[in-house]
Amino acid sequence: MFGLGPVARPLAATVLVQAMVAMAISTLPVLSPILAKTYGIDASLIGIYSSLVFAGAISFTLLGGMLVRRFGAIRISQIAVLLAASALAASVLGPLIGIVVFAVATGMGYGLATPAASHILARVTPENRRGIVFSIKQSAVPLGGLLSGLIAPVAAGLLGWQWAVACMAGAVANTALIIRPLRAELDDDRDPRYPVSAGAPFASIAMVLRHRRLRTLAVTTLAFTAFHASIFAIFTAFLVDRGGLTLIIAGQAFAAMQVAGVAARIGFGWLTDHYFSARRLLVGIGVGMGFAGVVVGQVDPGWSIEAIFAMAIMLGVVVGGWPGIYLAEIVRVVPAEQVGTATGGTVAFSFAGVVVGPALFSVVIAVSESYALAFALYGMIAATIAVALWLVARRAEARG
Repeated sequence: MFGLGPVARPLAATVLVQAMVAMAISTLPVLSPILAKTYGIDASLIGIYSSLVFAGAISFTLLGGMLVRRFGAIRISQIAVLLAASALAASVLGPLIGIVVFAVATGMGYGLATPAASHILARVTPENRRGIVFSIKQSAVPLGGLLSGLIAPVAAGLLGWQWAVACMAGAVANTALIIRPLRAELDDDRDPRYPVSAGAPFASIAMVLRHRRLRTLAVTTLAFTAFHASIFAIFTAFLVDRGGLTLIIAGQAFAAMQVAGVAARIGFGWLTDHYFSARRLLVGIGVGMGFAGVVVGQVDPGWSIEAIFAMAIMLGVVVGGWPGIYLAEIVRVVPAEQVGTATGGTVAFSFAGVVVGPALFSVVIAVSESYALAFALYGMIAATIAVALWLVARRAEARG
């Protein structure tokens, strides 16, 4: 359908890895109402868990480009899923402080996956297919959330939450075996003598700050991911607490949001290959986030199930549809040998939004006792930054 040809097998491998690490980081947020009862905490504090996950992700995504060059992208992908799976499985051992510690380790595995995938896909993807290919790959993130939303609540009801988490971790770990046969083909460019430097993270950040287009992408994604991650972390708890839904129905709404995100990522990627620049589309998405933030905050027990699912689908489109666009844009603006480093540096800004976003989101809710204020505030910040950066870029182009 999309004319992918020889790209299909590498793409399938990166989609699988990305889906599994995404499932690993979303399992506990989906089960947050159960965890809140188990440990006697407010379910809205699950935002802090997501922040810790991405604190770990930042540290390892900045190392990703260097590690991929030395060990190979498939090997690093295997390490990513094994690290995420091991940490997720260990989190069931408790106590609460254990979940906090293993949140960081789970994020480390997640952080390695994106630079490795970008390295693989940059090698095999024709220039006129990058938008759709990278968007399909990034559609694996909401796919992982979809799997968590559908499976984890049901498994927890049948087996208890600890065994449900252990089963999810086992599925993630099995991915390392599935992708192993691709190593000979896709890790043939690894260089065992490539230097491993403690300064590599700083080099990735410096590259982004020096490069105008990367810098613009980094600031935009920082704002977008703060909103995206806050929705991702709090959604099921919000629907149970303020929407009056059962955990299973809330998990299904979460899954519907992920399905919409998958469809939007693929659709937006196709649009950037054929009709719109990534920058213009990102501005439109940012404005959509502002609108969505106002709407979702109005949910209450009087909403029908149909209205809640329609709202979830809208959220999936605007907060979940954009990541493949900016990853493809990175490949368009840097040389092939710098893709891993540039991706690591830019994604670090994205992950920083995830670290700061959900934690502050939880604080805003705790202080104001208003989900509506938190949702509207984050949506308007995303919209304002998207429009402002677009205007700045236009002025820079006009000056030549």
